[in-house]
Amino acid sequence: MNNHIFQFYGRRKGRGFNRVNKQLLKLNNIDFFLKANDLKEYNSFSNNILEIGFGNAENLINFSKKYKNINFIGADPYLNSCLKLYKVLTKLKLKNVKIWSDDIRKLIEVLPNNIFDLILILHPDPWPKNKHKKRRLIQQYFLDFLAKVLKKNGKILISSDENNMKSWILEQFHIRDDFDWHIKNINICNKKPFCLLNSKYSKKAISLGNKNNWFVYRKL
Repeated sequence: MNNHIFQFYGRRKGRGFNRVNKQLLKLNNIDFFLKANDLKEYNSFSNNILEIGFGNAENLINFSKKYKNINFIGADPYLNSCLKLYKVLTKLKLKNVKIWSDDIRKLIEVLPNNIFDLILILHPDPWPKNKHKKRRLIQQYFLDFLAKVLKKNGKILISSDENNMKSWILEQFHIRDDFDWHIKNINICNKKPFCLLNSKYSKKAISLGNKNNWFVYRKL
């Protein structure tokens, strides 16, 4: 795949960025941060899960504790989140998680094909204004990227509590012929998958009276 220059929207740093950045520069050389040499570990014969935009990483940490035989990659460009996850992984001595602390599109370009069994995108930034819709993560070219690294019959699980984003997700997948909506009953979209924890963002949505929905798509 050809290299591209991606436009990134949103912030990559919060309070204490200077301290966080200095620590990350040191930590990028340690085992928890994904490096080019690690890519050989991910192949179609291993069990691999990717979470894009892990935030506080509640689900990523929970999964990695339960499923020690699965490889996890957590990708989030927000440096504060990456450092927080690193500290938890170190404390719990979890060795089956790698952190990607940059734009996920840069990583997907160099990952092998057909390696992920599941990709999680929980509460992506909805960019609700129509003029900002090009900033949304879920775009056709991005779904091309996901199709490249997802195994046949692998699944993408996306959640949102923002109505414009829900419609956008449905529209973007509806026009594709390489994914199907993995659903038996429309009411399933209203129920949180039993394997997921309520994250900070889903709890916030509930507190605001917003309705969370979950969409599962399978690669054909």
